[in-house]
Amino acid sequence: MLKKLSLAALVAMGSMSVASATDLSEAIKGVELKGFVRLRVYHDANSDTTDHLNRYRTTTALNFAIPVDDAIKFHTDYAYDWNMYEDASTTGKSYYGNTHFFVDYTKNKLNLLVGKIAVATPVTGKGVGEALGAGALATYGLNDNVTLAAAGLDTLANTDQVPVGGKNTYAGAVIYNSADKKVSVQAWIFKVENLINRDVIVMANVKASDNLSVHFDYANADLDDSVSKYIQTFKNVNVTYTAGAVSAKVGFAANGVNGAVVSLDHDSPIASVFATEQITGIASGTKGDKAVYAKVGYKVDAQTNAYVAYTKTDDSGTEALVGAKYAYSPKFNVGVYYSVLSKDDKEGNRETRAEFKYSF
Repeated sequence: MLKKLSLAALVAMGSMSVASATDLSEAIKGVELKGFVRLRVYHDANSDTTDHLNRYRTTTALNFAIPVDDAIKFHTDYAYDWNMYEDASTTGKSYYGNTHFFVDYTKNKLNLLVGKIAVATPVTGKGVGEALGAGALATYGLNDNVTLAAAGLDTLANTDQVPVGGKNTYAGAVIYNSADKKVSVQAWIFKVENLINRDVIVMANVKASDNLSVHFDYANADLDDSVSKYIQTFKNVNVTYTAGAVSAKVGFAANGVNGAVVSLDHDSPIASVFATEQITGIASGTKGDKAVYAKVGYKVDAQTNAYVAYTKTDDSGTEALVGAKYAYSPKFNVGVYYSVLSKDDKEGNRETRAEFKYSF
């Protein structure tokens, strides 16, 4: 067929192609770019084996929002997460590539996401390499105080406590925030095909005064018989008090006697309740595990914060941590901590980490 086209026709087709192409500056007009670049340097020293290990973790997250009109945007995100150890044989990437790609529709009080989306809920982790679902998630503002949420996913990846994979996952929620901002409550229900028949999560915050606030979590899950025949429960409560430059939090968390498989991921908000770094969460299959935890912070000046944290659990041992954070600028922050993990009255891993993060 190509041989039958005249030279004039070919030139005309080429002109049409050039005319329909979009100028680069026009194509990127209105595109929003958010994200961060981060370097973490770790040094771990294990008292049991006298092993010492340095690790360098580099992370880049790029989030593009491409507007179609006032109501519709395309989102496409890219993340690169790389670990390099002093033993070069263990060098490797932990995450790399296109993490999210979805359509975002917002009109009046409705927000709808469809595609490959970040699934940020009380039972899933949030951030690079965390929960990634294929499906739809919607929120609707019923009024100024109440928001409804619902999700349906064909597949859910990157959940390290309960791997979901291609099993259908459903969620619904009611979220309440009082007009005076003193009370907030979230109530969620989840179902995962052939894994979780019903998982109910309630999270509440009450600001009792300008200085005092209380947080409460409760979870109750009925698992598929192939996983467990027992009801899983979890509870957590903490109190935060602030006076001038000093803030203090103290809390207690406990798994049920039959376990607390109520979260899909160890890094989820319902599971990761501690301020320490080596012991981060408790909600798991460990039956009857209990924990006490605390954090005290001091605001040195407008840019500098220092803090100490402590966690003691029946199962994972005890961790004590001291750290500091410095805001060099609104976008560039530096942080450092030193942590000691102990178990059975014997010192275990000692970890030091420095972090450099630029957000944009």
